[in-house]
Amino acid sequence: MANTFTFLTDETMQLEIAPVLGDLQNVVTRVRYNYVGVNEDGIDGTFAGVTPMPIPEDTENFVPFADLQPENVVAWLESTADVTHMQERIVKQIESKINPKYEPVPSPWAETTTTTTTQI
Repeated sequence: MANTFTFLTDETMQLEIAPVLGDLQNVVTRVRYNYVGVNEDGIDGTFAGVTPMPIPEDTENFVPFADLQPENVVAWLESTADVTHMQERIVKQIESKINPKYEPVPSPWAETTTTTTTQI
C-alpha cells in the first residue's frame, strides 16, 4: 500500500523566531508542525514535531519573515527534519489502527448490570 505524507501548513504549524540574529531580523529558529500520513484506505497517522532551523548562511537570499510562504517552511523541514523517521512512526500508527494490539472492551459485568429505581 502506498502512503501519502504531508506537512500541515495550517494553524498547527508554529514558527519561533530570533528577533535579531547577526545582521538579520525575525529569523525563524524553530518550527512546530504536524506531519500526516494517509494510506490508500484513508487511514491516517500523525507525527507532531519540533525542528530547529539552521542559522541562515546565505544572507543574500534570506527571505524576510513577512514574505515567508508555506512552501519555504516545508522545504526547510524536508531538508532538515528526519523525514524517514517520521514516516516510519506514522506507518506504525497506521498499522496499529489496521491491526490493533489492544482493543478496549466493556467489563464483563457491564452487560449484566441493571439499575432499579424505586419511586415513593
